[in-house]
Amino acid sequence: MQMRIQGTTMPVLEIQLSPNESVYSESGELSWMTNSIQMSTHTQLGGGGGVLGALKRVAGGGSLFMTEYRAMQYAGEVAFATKVPGHIVPVGVAPGAEYMVHRHGFLCATPQVTIGVGFQQSLGAGIFGGAGFMLQKVGGTGTAWFELSGELIMKNLAPGETLRVHPGHVGAFHSTVGFA
Repeated sequence: MQMRIQGTTMPVLEIQLSPNESVYSESGELSWMTNSIQMSTHTQLGGGGGVLGALKRVAGGGSLFMTEYRAMQYAGEVAFATKVPGHIVPVGVAPGAEYMVHRHGFLCATPQVTIGVGFQQSLGAGIFGGAGFMLQKVGGTGTAWFELSGELIMKNLAPGETLRVHPGHVGAFHSTVGFA
């Protein structure tokens, strides 16, 4: 699997899949794909669990159905674009390296990545942040790509360090970071 992000204001993620490789996204995220890509829709992807897993995704701001894009006999390309000006950010996900991302921030992922619901820990963050109390929790193992609107500023906090940020300006963070 090879990927590249093209563009500046409205970037596009292009993923080259070798035969039998796949990625998945929420339904409706596709920009384009080549003929060798087979598309199928499931409730099992993104954390499995059938109806329960799908309901967790929906509670976190995601979609009931997930779409898998698989290169069949030949290599192929699948592409996803941002809906608003911003950035596409690839992140490595592993046990202990999970992420919380704002509603609708998940763009796509490799098959072993899971999506669930994460809760904001503060009543004020939910009310004044404008995004409610739910976040998408991205875990499992693999690569996920996030769609983050606007300019992207990354802050690395030292253990015990605090940074006060308006909740509406938080796109994603490690699940080990307290967000109150």
